[in-house]
Amino acid sequence: MTDLLTPALAVAAVKFKWQKDEKTYDYFIPAGMEIAPGAKVIVTTARGETEVEVIAIKSESEMAAKPIVRIAEPKPEPQQATGKQDWNF
Repeated sequence: MTDLLTPALAVAAVKFKWQKDEKTYDYFIPAGMEIAPGAKVIVTTARGETEVEVIAIKSESEMAAKPIVRIAEPKPEPQQATGKQDWNF
């Protein structure tokens, strides 16, 4: 049940990397956090925090129980070898 004075939180349907099926899990989007489908976010699971992909944004969900922890930091681009080494200490 929601309080009329408390704004409802949006919900993100997320998919875990290891999933092969189309099943998604719902997490609340914290107030002020702006995310869109395709974004990578961190959520808490029974095994700790993990990175997931946002598949869809919903206005409500009966299944959401936990909030998204934070937006995932982008992974750094791998450095390409230039063929020469910098041994200038």
